[in-house]
Amino acid sequence: MKDALKTPGHWRASIRDRGTWRAIRTAEGPYAGASFVEWGSITKGIVGTTACRTLDTTTPVADVLPALPDKDMTVGDLVHHTSGLPRLPGKMTGVLFRDPYRASPGRPLDVTEVVPVAPRGRYLYSNLGYALLGVVLDRVHGDWLDAARVHVLEPANIESVTLAPDPADRVLPTRLFGRAIRPWSLSSSPYAAAGGVWSTFDDLCRYADWCLADGLRSDRLVGWRSAEATVWINGEVKASGAAIVRAGGKTAVVHALAHKPHAADSIATAIIERELR
Repeated sequence: MKDALKTPGHWRASIRDRGTWRAIRTAEGPYAGASFVEWGSITKGIVGTTACRTLDTTTPVADVLPALPDKDMTVGDLVHHTSGLPRLPGKMTGVLFRDPYRASPGRPLDVTEVVPVAPRGRYLYSNLGYALLGVVLDRVHGDWLDAARVHVLEPANIESVTLAPDPADRVLPTRLFGRAIRPWSLSSSPYAAAGGVWSTFDDLCRYADWCLADGLRSDRLVGWRSAEATVWINGEVKASGAAIVRAGGKTAVVHALAHKPHAADSIATAIIERELR
């Protein structure tokens, strides 16, 4: 079996053990020249927690957005991916190697076109659902990210989170001759609530600390998954992947550039397994 810790290319990792963070791989390559990493779908964690802390999850979404065709869909359905909505609308998928969000910046989500493709109650992972949840939070609070700052980021002592870091400060992989791979237009689109957050690597670790502190409060782990004694949350975007994995009393945070899908998960798991040995 391939050793994930020998994964070539650029990645950064830290592990928390006995109360402190220890670097497994430090800021090298692109990580040395810039500070902001993409969270990808880890963004859903702060959005889902904000919804659970500020809204009644049994509320029909149509009570907040009357134009929504489905009158039975609830806020909780969006949070837990049981709305029946697809990952993305069909018109945004099916073009290999293209940015699925390229036409979205500057265009608000049309809630009249948000229609389920599966029965309500069945788990179906949906970026569209979290985009809609962002619209709900915007309607209730004025801005979903401002609400997340109050209810998640500030309590977690996270200050760097943004949707628009300085382009020169984004950690991105490079092509031949050093040209950076352009990220998806996710952060400037109505799908930002599904995966558009950037922050420093240290603040990604602070998010892990806050979520996993003191009894694992359920509303801090919205968007996370679990299997036996392991909990994790991850995100994959065009140029990078990120993962937070907790098992055996240890937490690993990994960010990887231009690797195969779920490389960050594999590296984080391998780090924990090695430490437990």
